[in-house]
Amino acid sequence: MNGSPAYNGMGGVRGYGMTETLEEELRTYEAHKVELLSKAKREFVLIRGENVCDVFETRNDAVCQGYERFGNVPFLVKQILEVEIPQNFTSALLGV
Repeated sequence: MNGSPAYNGMGGVRGYGMTETLEEELRTYEAHKVELLSKAKREFVLIRGENVCDVFETRNDAVCQGYERFGNVPFLVKQILEVEIPQNFTSALLGV
């Protein structure tokens, strides 16, 4: 499966989109991308703030672990790919 969803358990901060909410996590991913590509290409990384928490074989495992560790707050799950394919996803927990 291609693409890299960013999961945001709270649906973002009012007035801001998911990208702005996960800005720190996206910077963290970019800072660690070369290392992640060399160790876990095509797997899924879980990032919260400046912390690369863990790497998982499946997106579902990463998302479940994110909710277990952090609860219903923004965190990033991203597939580790050399070339990014933009995709947008929303959480079923948005309450919209």
